[in-house]
Amino acid sequence: MAELTEEQRERAETNRLMALAKRKAAQSYSNSKGLLPAVPWQMPKGQEEAAAKRSFNLFPCKKIINQLPQKKISDEMVPPTAMKNLVVVLEICTATEFSVSAKPAVGCTPVAAEECLRHLHTCLSAVHCFHSAESADGVSNSIYSLKDYEVVEKALRRLTTIQLQQIPWKTIAVIRQFSHSSANKEWHPALSIHASDDEVNRLLASLPKNLKKGLLPFQMEGVKFGLRRGGRCLIADEMGVGKTIQAIAIASCYMHEGPVLVVCPASMRCTWAEELEWWLPSCRPADIHLVFGHRNNLRDTVKGPKIVVISYTMLSRLQKSMLSLKWGLMIVDESHNLRCTKRMKECEETKAILDVARTIKRVVLLSGTPSLSRPYDIFHQIDMLWPGLLGKDKYDFARNYCSMQIEVSQGRSYTDFSKGIRLQELNVLLRETIMIRRLKKNVLAQLPPKRRQVIRVMLTESDICLSRDLITQDNSKFENVCKCGFSAKGCCDCENDDTQDDGVDFVNSVELQ
Repeated sequence: MAELTEEQRERAETNRLMALAKRKAAQSYSNSKGLLPAVPWQMPKGQEEAAAKRSFNLFPCKKIINQLPQKKISDEMVPPTAMKNLVVVLEICTATEFSVSAKPAVGCTPVAAEECLRHLHTCLSAVHCFHSAESADGVSNSIYSLKDYEVVEKALRRLTTIQLQQIPWKTIAVIRQFSHSSANKEWHPALSIHASDDEVNRLLASLPKNLKKGLLPFQMEGVKFGLRRGGRCLIADEMGVGKTIQAIAIASCYMHEGPVLVVCPASMRCTWAEELEWWLPSCRPADIHLVFGHRNNLRDTVKGPKIVVISYTMLSRLQKSMLSLKWGLMIVDESHNLRCTKRMKECEETKAILDVARTIKRVVLLSGTPSLSRPYDIFHQIDMLWPGLLGKDKYDFARNYCSMQIEVSQGRSYTDFSKGIRLQELNVLLRETIMIRRLKKNVLAQLPPKRRQVIRVMLTESDICLSRDLITQDNSKFENVCKCGFSAKGCCDCENDDTQDDGVDFVNSVELQ
């Protein structure tokens, strides 16, 4: 039998002293009322039954327990000044644990957090607390096992003076479903689209030798992560870690199911074509179709290509022809451009990608910063991969994970979704389900040494003249320069605004706050 801990000894001693005090108080009360004599075994006959009914029994039998009123946990057990207007937040912190924290309600006087937590511990004394931790904002939290969530929630709901913020039922159900894989470090498919490890190994065997050899260990883990989830994942590795090669490897495993659609910023189309030609030797240049304008519409091609590379803007303009084809897999590079607006209707580029993605079984998103400035923007990316995971719509997601504040500007009120809440829980939910993210500092030991490559470009006479004019700041020479900035008008693909792309993406990048 294991030894009792110091905390258990103190609790046992406290219970013993309380029991002795109750017994002593009961005896004093009975003696003062004349119910019981000083010596119980000398009780006169006839008073035994009456005294038994009125006496305090420390260890009553089951029959007496049923007759006694059950003591309920209520707000009367704690000082009202400490618990009134208190917000208790339940939030998942790991795949197997959740935290209980307390904070004052909005507009109320701050209360002592330590005192509130002590009273909460009294209410939750029947539940084993793993440990205490301090959050990023300095609030002390109590950590409990996710298995005890219902017990903790039931005990806290009896406190009528507090405001309880519970974990969304969909979130806790999904994390519990995936927690077995995290605890045992063994993959267990949770959805019908998910693949077992045997199926993943079979798909990896079809990778080209040069591609399989070029994958670093952590990149291979990213490929397995995507294949296990049936080709529906968000690769959110930091910039420079190698998201492109992981997406190409996942696409290579599913190319037998149909052509691959790559959606990327306009300036990255040629870069994607080069990477695809390099890592997929089976794809000839004719098998990779780049869309620059309406003249590159797939309806005008005799034979369908294996891979199509298109920008966000051109996809919205050619949406009808893209929907007419059956795609095997879709890759969306820089997916953070799929930002979420507060209006019911999204912008044309975002709506086009969402409509096309609904018809494709396998979708891979790439972004080093999935949420650029506010968590609200990540909804469309996640809902594209797992519909309904974050809620039935973006407003349902905002109610759970955004601080919805009413702001007033120029006499008009609006709802502000810029600030996020329950971010640790959201991070755990995404990592357990569809997102994988590695930082460069965490995989630095596996990265190859930096390579410096010098590429010499032969300049034309017009390019040399433009360079000289830039140095001399002769702005009059730039009136006939194309809007893309790389050549003179008529010398590149940006001939007509009606049929061509803008050369830049429809969303400007912003710094991550």
